[in-house]
Amino acid sequence: MSLTKEEVTKILSVILQQLASNWRKEKIHSDVMEIIMSMRIKAENEQEYMDLLLTNIAFAVESSRALQQIMELILKQKTFPSAQAIETMMKDAQTRINKQLENLVGTYRDHFAEIEDIKERKRRLELTYCPIILANRLKTDFILGFVHENNRKTSQELLNTEPAYILESLHHLSGFHASMLLEGIELEYGEQ
Repeated sequence: MSLTKEEVTKILSVILQQLASNWRKEKIHSDVMEIIMSMRIKAENEQEYMDLLLTNIAFAVESSRALQQIMELILKQKTFPSAQAIETMMKDAQTRINKQLENLVGTYRDHFAEIEDIKERKRRLELTYCPIILANRLKTDFILGFVHENNRKTSQELLNTEPAYILESLHHLSGFHASMLLEGIELEYGEQ
């Protein structure tokens, strides 16, 4: 018997909570700040920093799509590829994204260019980037856990469910959990 959309959402919510249960909020904030500070240090000025953020947002969003596609492939084929096969798919996706990255950045640049105030644009770029990288980490852990032999009973039950339910829930719940983990993070403390 196939699970309903609500049942899938509940199961995925529990799984993602378990995945993130050992993630201390302070550690997550520290890790994210380290990434942001590294980009700030690399950039010679504010514009270069924002360009770097745009590039990273484009890469992270496309990586998120690739993770969703990998999960979709698993669900449609109803198989459990090895963790090594998943990692190979992820590396292949990253290579493809890197080749197209220059073309992809323009779309994101246009979107954020609508924000005239430079400080607000920078803030929005940071607030967009941080949850995406964390949600991608959750998605990656979920996929690797999904194919792991210790989780086959639950995974098998999900394989017999409408793939769209799982894909939609995974996308929304990973973003929700990432936002919750990042709640209260202080990214802004003066100019570079």
